[in-house]
Formats: sequence, structure tokens, C-alpha cells
Amino acid sequence: MAAQEVDLNDPNALSQEEQEAQPSTPEEQQAGFKQKIATFLAPLVQKVPALKDNKKALFAVIGGGVSVFLLIISLIIFAFSGGNDEDMPPPPPPPKPTKISQPPQVKELSKKGSIDESELGQMIKKANILYEQGDKLEALDLFEHIAIFSQSLAGYNLGVIKLKEKEYEQALQSFDMAIAAGEDVAVSAINAAYAAHKLGKQNLVDYYVGISSSHLFEANKQPFYSFLYSLIDIYKGFYFESLSSLLNPNSQAYQTHNNKLAARIFVLFNDDYNALATLKKTPTKKDNLAIAQLHARVGEYKKARQYVYEYLNTFAKDPHALMSLQLIELKLGNFKESVSILNRMMRQDEKNPDLSLYPIHVKLKEELFDIHQAQENFWNRKFEHEQILGYKILYYYAPFRIFDAKQSLETIQEGGIHLKINNIELAKSALGEGSGIAKVNQNITLALREANSNNIRKAQEYMLKALNIYPNHAILHYNMGVLYAQAGNYDDAYTHFLRAYHLDSNDVLSGLFAVISGRLTYRNVDRILSSISSDFADISFESSEQKAFLLCFLRYLNNVPIEDFVWIGNTKKPIYYALKSAYGIAKQDPQMTMESFKKIQDIYPKDVVANVMYELARFYKRDLKEVALELNELYYKKDLDMSSIYFGASLARELYIYTSFITGTLLSIEPELEKKLLSINDNNAGILQVLGLLNIYSGHFEKAFVYYNTLIDDIKEDDPQTRFLGAVAALGAGRHENAVALLQISKIESATNLESKFALGLLYQEAKNFKAARDHYEQVSSSDFLSEYFDFDIDTSQMLKEYN
Repeated sequence: MAAQEVDLNDPNALSQEEQEAQPSTPEEQQAGFKQKIATFLAPLVQKVPALKDNKKALFAVIGGGVSVFLLIISLIIFAFSGGNDEDMPPPPPPPKPTKISQPPQVKELSKKGSIDESELGQMIKKANILYEQGDKLEALDLFEHIAIFSQSLAGYNLGVIKLKEKEYEQALQSFDMAIAAGEDVAVSAINAAYAAHKLGKQNLVDYYVGISSSHLFEANKQPFYSFLYSLIDIYKGFYFESLSSLLNPNSQAYQTHNNKLAARIFVLFNDDYNALATLKKTPTKKDNLAIAQLHARVGEYKKARQYVYEYLNTFAKDPHALMSLQLIELKLGNFKESVSILNRMMRQDEKNPDLSLYPIHVKLKEELFDIHQAQENFWNRKFEHEQILGYKILYYYAPFRIFDAKQSLETIQEGGIHLKINNIELAKSALGEGSGIAKVNQNITLALREANSNNIRKAQEYMLKALNIYPNHAILHYNMGVLYAQAGNYDDAYTHFLRAYHLDSNDVLSGLFAVISGRLTYRNVDRILSSISSDFADISFESSEQKAFLLCFLRYLNNVPIEDFVWIGNTKKPIYYALKSAYGIAKQDPQMTMESFKKIQDIYPKDVVANVMYELARFYKRDLKEVALELNELYYKKDLDMSSIYFGASLARELYIYTSFITGTLLSIEPELEKKLLSINDNNAGILQVLGLLNIYSGHFEKAFVYYNTLIDDIKEDDPQTRFLGAVAALGAGRHENAVALLQISKIESATNLESKFALGLLYQEAKNFKAARDHYEQVSSSDFLSEYFDFDIDTSQMLKEYN
């Protein structure tokens, strides 16, 4: 079979620089008929053999027939496009056949640059002439060389064809024939090793790799020598060593091949930056997808998106690129774009198999529980930035209100007057109202007593009783809003604050607190702010101090500069200093923040939040690992009031756990908490909340799930925040079904809980329910939401199994 019968060359595949690098001297052009074999090296690149031991994953990514190059990656899949001849690095074009004007001499055969069909025919004719003329030895010598050449080339060509047709037994037989001919054994043997791997015959793989290795020296003058050397290294498991020959080739003819394979080896060693740099040396349009996915692998999602778009300009319908882009958009929080891609792919079929190309595995964000990152970046976490911490501080120090006792007494007296004049109906009405006010005041008093003892759960019970008596009273709704906000239930807080403001439009504080809870739940609060701003000048305030406080509060929420806080004076109202501290945090002014919490410390010396925040402000923007010891001693040295942590507002609990986390003392405080839990017969929900959060941060998710499950099922503390944290624990523990159930309820009870909706979207995509996933992504697409808790990896476990 002549060389022209199987053309595996692609003249356009090499860059101009590579083509110019081809041999041009007579010596290079006359490298022998082995150059012919080089023209068939493309299948070698396409069909890289199996690896030994436990390195099957590498074979999967560089083996033949793989449609996408896959590796397990922490953030997004890295795929080298492949799957047809055009996708793999082709060999350099062969030298042009040398035309001869007379029959060649036998001794010239080994020096010829290449042989085409006409030359082969002339050599056969010459051999016949020599034989007829009596030069039998010379004729037989020529016939022997012709036979060897023909058998080797025919066997190799046929083997390549059989590899393409996935007829691996026949391919082995053909390569055996080429090997037996004794010409270019190394190249034929390496292809035979691949065929043996596909047949699952590891002993034969080792056998053929050994043959290729032992005959490698015979190809030392060929342009593909260093590339073949690298492949043999990879077969033997010498992955790192293979980089030497890939990065230092003996010829520029295979530079594109070397760069692609070297990039894959770099990925194997998690050296993503070198992989990127190497792949970008000789990129093709098809490489843009692999480059994009490498950028995504190192977290450079904007660059990744740019390269995917460049790839899609040429290959607009490639499902691998579209699904890569969908995942990249999810990483960037571009939910509208992600939904658009899913809609496009589901337009004809909701169960489009291309949607499952890159299955995901939902997980918790690793940086959330990384103590080193927490110590270095405390002020950059979402918990602290975007004014959220300031909002929580304002709620923590929000004052409670009580009915006017004088109003109650006057109402009762009015009922007595009506009774004296025999106006029974009016008397009953007035006395009933007075009695109701007195009962409400009693419940408020009991609620405030519990709140002052940091028992906000009991306080909520008393306040709800008062609301049942007076469902339309602004003061009760305001108090209920404060209690819900302190518990972290911002949806219900918003409802009550807004109700209080609507019942009394002069109640500016309720309106401003409604704005905060609205922002925390991603609501549009522009109308509320506009209403407060337009009515502010017409409101009669109790004092100039109150007016100055509410005006500064309004400016803070509108992000308007505040000139000063001179109006505070020497007041004993913590909410005033809380506003100043929130403004200081927003403006990154640690001195103002410190001054504010120092004043609150003077009022409440044992207050956990004031003391912790003062210390954190003192070490503002410093690496907290440097001051971990000092922070660790804080709770014990100052004899702080721990009841606020066990039973009170969620901010105290969050600060306690988080400072323990960044100081590395979580495990040391757990026994004390467990002992406290056993010693309390009633009202142990707060301690269970502390233990649940503690075990989330310490990574003991199964234990955390048990605590939250007890809170929800046994103690009936099933507010949306508790269910959400229970879902976080369940997800961390690998209980994805439990997480879905808890998130579903949390989403229903808290309609604006975007974390729950986003997590559900990811979990549905993980379960391949893309319609439900799309619907949940759509629900968060109208906001600037970016998840603090949830992330995903590409789950390649099943895909790799299919290639092994």
C-alpha cells in the first residue's frame, strides 16, 4: 500500500511559523523513508495509550476518542476539545516526493527523501531488469527492501484505519505486521499499546510500551522523536519527566503538539498557570474553550467568560461551551445570563442530554470555614461589609417601647364618669379599653423584663399575646419588629416595622427600621425612604435631640455624609452611639467606631457586643492571627455577660462563635457549652443554637445537623433562620435531600431568602432537574445577590468512569 492511499495530513493545521520551520536543506529533505511514517503520527497523538497503576484519569484526558479533555477541578471543568481528527495536533506535511528521471541504484534507496507510487513502480521494474540480466543478488536485495517498506507502511496504515474504526483487535494485528517488518517499530508499538489498552489487556500494554522504548533510539533523528519520547514517559508513569522533552523538543515541527500535551501534564500537577501559559503559546480557535476553562479553574471567571465568547463566535452551538458558560455565569452571580442559556438549551427538550455534560456537586464555600482567610479578611466578609454589620448593631441596641400609663389611667377614669351618668355602653367600652391597655402594658412589661434578661424567645411570646389583644397598635408592631430583627428573622421584622409605620406615619424610627430589614431581604424600599423624607419637616418631635438622631439615621440610610455627632452630648441612650458606630464602619473610620463602643461600654460594662466590637475596631484591618490571644482572653478577662450569647439576640452569638473561630478556640469552648446545656432544664434553645453554629464553623456538620434537627423537631424552634442553618449543616454533612427539604420550607416561610433559593437552584441542577433549577435562578436574578454560603464543583467522577 503506497503512502498516498491514506492521507492523514492537514496542511492548514500548522501555523505559518511551524511550516517555515520544516526541513529545507538537502540533508533534511533526504531523511529516508522514515519521514513517510512521520506523516501518520496524528493517530498517535489522538490515541495516547493507557497509563499504569492508578493514573487512569490522565489517560482519560489524553486518550483517543475523548470528546472533551476532563479533569477534576475545584471550581469549573477544564476541557481540551477533541474528538475528531481536526481537534488533535496533526503531523507536519511530508516533503514533496522527489521525481526521478532514471531508475535509482540500490545503494541510493536508503538516502531517498521519500518514495511515491511512481518511484516504487520504477524500483520494481529495475529489480526485474537486474534479475533478468543475471544480477540476482542485487535484484533480490532491492526486492527485499521494497517488500520491507511496503509491509511496514501497509501494516501501519491499516492499523491507523482500524484504530479510527475502533476495531482494536484488527488494529493490533496490523501493527504487529508493521513491527515485524522491523521499520519504525517505536511508532507502531506505541499505537499498538493504545489498542491493547482499549481491549483491557494491560499485560500487552506493558509489552508494546517496552518494544517502543527499546526501539526509540532508532527514531532519534526524526522530528517527532522528542514527542514520542514524552509519550513513552507518560505510559511508564513518568509524568513530570515527560515535561523535559515536551518543553525542549528536538524539532519545532511538533511545537503545537508539545504545548498541548505539556499543558495537560501541568494540569495533572495542579500547575494551572503554567498550563495556561503553555497552551497560549500556539493557540488555535478551538483552544479558546480550554483556555477559558483554565481561567475558570484559577477563579478568573471574567477572563474565562471572555474566552468562551470568543470560542462561541466560531462554534456557536457547541454544547460544551454553552454549559461551561452557564456555570461561569453562576460563579459570577449573573443569574439572568445563566437562565438564558438554560432556556436556550431546553427550548426544544427539557431533558436535553447536553444539559448534563458537566454535572455539578453542591458544596459549602470553603473560604467561609478557612480560619486563615478569616483571620486575614475579617472586615471583607459579607457578614461585615455592605453595612450589614452596622444594620445588625442598630437592631441590637434598638430601644423597646411601652404604652403610656397615663393614657391607661385616663381611659379607666373616663369609663367611671360614663358609668356615673348611666351611660352603660360608653362606660363598658371605656373600661374595656382601659382594661385592655392595662393587660397589654402588663404583657409588654413582662416581655421587656425577659428581653432585658436576654431571653428574646420568651419576650416574643408575651409580645404576641399583647398583639392578640391589640392587633392594630403601632407600638406593639414596633416591639415585635425589634424582637424578630434581633433573632435574625428579617422578613417578619419588615412586616411588623412597616405595619407600625403605616399605623403611625409620625413613627419615623419604625419606618427607618423597615428600610433596613427591607434591604436585608432584597426588597425595594425607595418608596418608604421617599415618604419619610417628604414628611420629615412636618413631624413634631419630642426633642431636638430626637430630631437630630432621626435625621442622621435618615442620612446614613441615604448614604449622605453626616457633618458630626455633637448632638449626642452625654446621653445614656445606646442607640445613638450604635448609629455613630454603624456610620464609622460604613466609612471605614475605626476611631469613630471605637469611640462609639467605648461609650456603650460605659453604659453596659459587661455587654458582649460592645466589648468585642471595641476590640475588633482597635485591630481594624490587621491580621487577626496576630491578636488572636488577646481576643481569646476577652470573654474571661472582662467577665462578660454570657446570657446574651446563650439566650439573646443572634448578633452576640454570631460574634462569640466567630471570634472563637478566628482565635482557634472553638473546640475548647464546646465542652463548657455542653455542660451548660445539661445544667439547664428550660430555655436551652439558645445554647443549642450556639452549639449548632459552633459545629458548622468547626466543620463537624453531622453533629451540627443533629443540634438543628433537635431545635426544629423537638423544641419547635422552626423559624426560617434556624431551618436555613440546619440546611447548611445538612449540606456540609452530605445530606442533600435533608438540605432540600429544609430549604424548601425556609424559602416558603421567608419569601425573600435568596440564599435558600440559590441553594435550591444548585441542588436541583445537581439532581439534573434543570427546569426547577432555572426557576430558582430566575427568582434571584433581579437582585445583586451573591451567595455567602454555597458553591459547587464539577463532578467528573462518573465521566471519568466512562473512560476507564
